[in-house]
Amino acid sequence: MASYTARKNKAGQIVSYQIKVSRGRDKLTGKQLTPYTMTYTPPEGWSKRAITRELQKVMGEFEAACNRGEILTKEEQKAHAQEKAEKAEHQKTEEQKKPTFNKYAELFIKEKAATLSATTIQSYKQALKRPAAVFGEMKLEDIDFLMVKQFITDLQTAKAENGKKPLAHGTIVTYYTTLHTLFESAVENGVIVQNPMQRMKKPKPRKDDIPRESLVYSESELAYIMECLNSEPLKWRAMVLFMIDSGCRRGEVAGLKWEEINFQTGKVTISRNAQYTKEKGVYISTPKNHKSREIIINAPVLQVLKEWRKQQALLYFSKGQTTGGYCFTQNEGEILNPNTITAYIRQFGKKYNLPGMHPHALRHTMATISIANGADVVSVSKKLGHCNPSVTLNIYSHANEEAQRRATEIFADVVYKNQKHA
Repeated sequence: MASYTARKNKAGQIVSYQIKVSRGRDKLTGKQLTPYTMTYTPPEGWSKRAITRELQKVMGEFEAACNRGEILTKEEQKAHAQEKAEKAEHQKTEEQKKPTFNKYAELFIKEKAATLSATTIQSYKQALKRPAAVFGEMKLEDIDFLMVKQFITDLQTAKAENGKKPLAHGTIVTYYTTLHTLFESAVENGVIVQNPMQRMKKPKPRKDDIPRESLVYSESELAYIMECLNSEPLKWRAMVLFMIDSGCRRGEVAGLKWEEINFQTGKVTISRNAQYTKEKGVYISTPKNHKSREIIINAPVLQVLKEWRKQQALLYFSKGQTTGGYCFTQNEGEILNPNTITAYIRQFGKKYNLPGMHPHALRHTMATISIANGADVVSVSKKLGHCNPSVTLNIYSHANEEAQRRATEIFADVVYKNQKHA
């Protein structure tokens, strides 16, 4: 039940009332429990009757609130305040533990470095620079679908700056894929509940962004290239001829050793891939699909390789240098940097009026000419080192269509030839 005690000032005037509501006694000790209390201060100028009436009202409301469990004792208020402060501190600590985009990007790179090549890691780092400028210090869990969508849209709609061309569609797709992979990793690691890009479709090319077709040389252009090679140093002639005939990637050529070439059978084992990054320099890894493969090289190329092997041995033996058994090396005998191959082929293209020439053009040319002239896709796929023939089909569908057309014509010549004269 509620009761009150009047509080007076030094002059003996009542200035406030302390209202109490009993909490009864402790069931174990029998001691009186600390009552609920509150202070009611009446406005100045009120009559005694008005104050009494208002005091009774306040007492009734306070007692009702106590009975509903809405009022705390001073000890309970203190404990509640402490609990609230501890909860807030805990939430602050947990919030600080949640990684920002930049912080998780660091963890993501470290995680991927355990299973991916240094070159791929370098590509990831490069592709995360622009998103980091936008999302950097944001909590990863706060980045939502619309934010990422806006980022991709901005990439697509950005106008050329300082005379530079807008970002190519392939570059935008790289940003999209890298971000999607990062967020998916965060879901797997329990950092976020859902990938914000889960429902986001791969960006489409702009209307003015015409996809660049892979550079492929015709049979007559290839004959011209091979003629030009006769004027080049034997080392480069042998290397480019091998690339044309094998369709190997530049890193696979740089990592090739003489012991892997069987000059009697023409079989060559491709088991290494030389790569380069600024951090590691040139290093050896496995081929792109992590599998070795065996290919066959034609006799004319084997003959040029034989000539180069002899010249290489004499050249480096006279200098007292070693090549480590590699077929193609730098000038001092060390392993060849794949970028050196690219630089030479570009220079070769400029020299002989073959604009845009690059190592992959030779790979594309080998595959296209082979398939267009009837080679089966499975065999070409194995020679290229693709993980699946469907990859080859997707890349060289135009060549496969031409091969099918020729096969159809051959079939027609056999089956319908007599009917034409009937």
